[in-house]
Amino acid sequence: MSSRQERGGLRDRWRPRETGRGLRVVPPGERRRPADAGAAPAPSAARQATGTPCWLSLTTRDVRAAERFYGRVLGWCHVPLLGSPGRARSLLLKDGAPVGTISGTTRDLGVHAGWLPYFAVGDVDDAVARLHERGATVAVGPLSGDAGRVAVVAGPEDAVFGVRQQAPDARWTVGEGPVARLELCTRDVFAAALFYGGVLGWGSGRPGCCAVEYVDERIVVRDGPRTAAVLRGGTAPGTGGRHRWHACFRVADVDAALAAALAEGGRVITPPVGPRHRRQAVLTDREGIPFTVVAD
Repeated sequence: MSSRQERGGLRDRWRPRETGRGLRVVPPGERRRPADAGAAPAPSAARQATGTPCWLSLTTRDVRAAERFYGRVLGWCHVPLLGSPGRARSLLLKDGAPVGTISGTTRDLGVHAGWLPYFAVGDVDDAVARLHERGATVAVGPLSGDAGRVAVVAGPEDAVFGVRQQAPDARWTVGEGPVARLELCTRDVFAAALFYGGVLGWGSGRPGCCAVEYVDERIVVRDGPRTAAVLRGGTAPGTGGRHRWHACFRVADVDAALAAALAEGGRVITPPVGPRHRRQAVLTDREGIPFTVVAD
């Protein structure tokens, strides 16, 4: 079967039918061993459906400046976490709900500054082996920590993402709360779906795996009734024509978030569009890292 025929079959197959333990916060003055020191997975941490997003992290050159920016623009607060010596790290929260972690970039990690999504897999080492078979580049790991094994990978078109054994905080979710959705901007949505489906089990029909639908020229990945991720054609906004994973966050007032971002040194990539209840805009933070704000 040709590549074009395979994509056509996927389009028909995916066409819609009618029908734990939280991250450990370190109080001031308390010293503990680093989280990546080989600790066993937390037995009480929740396990998501295989292949669903299970965490977000932001790597940035200036953690303190980023904490101030997102606090003033999106209303997030932050709590310091234990990290490597000389590397600041915090947990980001919105009204008590976890958004993700923020940490400083270091050359040894080999990870670009920006928002990084993680996906839940049953066995990280097995997932990394499948990624190697598909030509992906493993940038970090696999490593062990309090929430199990983790690895960071560059997939097709160098889109960076991570795989985790389980979420570091059982309260985290996408599609509900502060994280509205995750999008992959790619040159070929069907080729990307084949790649991620082979690693993450999307559309496999196996129990506990995400379902896949083809809707309005996009591939929508669903965890039950929730939209877990969206794959769409094109380049990620604000990335200079590159193909990347892109994070979208809920705000009470899109226009107010835009004004605050400009006041804090950010930029507007796409001005607000859409009716009031679906209004959204693409912004960047002080370092040029793009993200979308959508009306809550």
